[in-house]
Amino acid sequence: MSRLNLNNFKDKKTWALIQEGLTKGVFQLESNLGRSWAKRVKPENIEELAALISVIRPGTLKAMSDGKSMTQHYVDRKAGIDEVVYLHESLEPILGSTYGILVYQEQSMKIAQTLAGFSLSEADVLRKAIGKKDAGLMNQVKEDFIKGAKKVGIVPADVAEEIFSWIEKSSRYAFNKSHAVSYAFNSFWSAYCKAHRTVEFFRSYLNHSSRKQDSQQEIKELISDAKLYDIEVLPPRLNNFYRNFQEVERKIYFGYNDIKQVGDSECVKIELKIEEGCAANNTEFASWTWMDVLVHLAGQINKQASVALMSCGGFNGPNCKVSRQKMLYEFDCWKSLTKREQQFIAENYKSTEELSEAVRYMINNHKITSRRLASVSDVLQTLEEPMYSLDDSPVWMAEVEEKYMGAGLTYSRIDAAGGHVATDTTCRDILLGKEGKVNLCVQINSAREWTIKSGKNAGNVMCFLCIEDNTGLLDSVIAFTETYEKYQELLHQGNTVMLMGQTSSKKDGGVIVNKVCQI
Repeated sequence: MSRLNLNNFKDKKTWALIQEGLTKGVFQLESNLGRSWAKRVKPENIEELAALISVIRPGTLKAMSDGKSMTQHYVDRKAGIDEVVYLHESLEPILGSTYGILVYQEQSMKIAQTLAGFSLSEADVLRKAIGKKDAGLMNQVKEDFIKGAKKVGIVPADVAEEIFSWIEKSSRYAFNKSHAVSYAFNSFWSAYCKAHRTVEFFRSYLNHSSRKQDSQQEIKELISDAKLYDIEVLPPRLNNFYRNFQEVERKIYFGYNDIKQVGDSECVKIELKIEEGCAANNTEFASWTWMDVLVHLAGQINKQASVALMSCGGFNGPNCKVSRQKMLYEFDCWKSLTKREQQFIAENYKSTEELSEAVRYMINNHKITSRRLASVSDVLQTLEEPMYSLDDSPVWMAEVEEKYMGAGLTYSRIDAAGGHVATDTTCRDILLGKEGKVNLCVQINSAREWTIKSGKNAGNVMCFLCIEDNTGLLDSVIAFTETYEKYQELLHQGNTVMLMGQTSSKKDGGVIVNKVCQI
């Protein structure tokens, strides 16, 4: 990718991505909080992006004035909802860029220099008092500020007192602007990459998901977000079998090292067995049959790794279209054979396509003790007459893929509902701005109760939901008290339901639930 220049910071596609809250993976803005406030603030340049990053910090969100957080004051003033006001006209040149809100420590320094005649070193003492929240030092600086303001004479003593009290209050949340601007540049860089090198962006972030505290949740969120850009993330296949996430023709294949139960040491063994098997068969790995996989790979590596790869479809390929359930079933049968019996099959299986045929051939052509013959005959009968269906159901595939990869890639649990549920909206529709009444067929990923602490509804319980369907994930879904009390038994993690409601009036991609039906 070519280096950014100053003109790139005017890139409309990048700013549109940020303003629409499509900021999963964007530095400082990837959380639900960051995405939600990015849609409200709608920054248009680096300075506004730095302010956004600053006003969504916990201190600013908690600092209240006139019944609203300082963050909400910033948003409402920027949007023209509230008038921009200043404690004194002399503050306008200093606070104009942040709509009269004291956001940065440097603004306090500039106020002290302008109104109280502070030198740079004296202003830096004020910054330290703010940054360290040092009450003793702040009291000392206050005396100097009041004296200086009286000497400079721009504002009267009572206004100077009020301005400094405001500075004191800002110490709970004011951020360092140099840090904010640095963060803003990094935010823009990552958003630019997402906007213009989208596939590479997701491949790279998926490959670094292991650094997150919950790597599978990170993978799930990234895969869901990739769907908004029509980028598929697929399980590994014999013809697309890579240790790490890899992009092929705008599709990203899951890295087998990122599958649960397949560790680094096992990856080394997998690669060795593939190399040995290809040499023994004089074939390419992509063309292996199920018998090739069973003999040369699945049966030669750690059982947990084999089960994980089979369950995720990692051993399927152009010549290996056996169901995953059949693989798991026959793998158990294979493991019940002795090493000597496995070795005989490995040397003679090329004329057969089924494990049952290979076992029958062994019974007829290999010396087996009478006591062992009964056990091997039982294995053959088990292979020829399976004890249960070996078909792969969408629900089962979704469950095992979630278990091992963090997300259902081939199917989701919603697919089990088929076309029997009448929906008019997908998660993707809402993420892309649909408004009004909605019917969603979804899986509940999490349900978090919240007890209201104040107001007329204090003590009542509501619920915040994170949901997903085949098109994406929504984490701003609310069931208020009345709805939650009525449908509480249905609103739990893992359940698949129909949600009926409407989009939030805040236009932040949220949904308010009115009715819930089991599917």
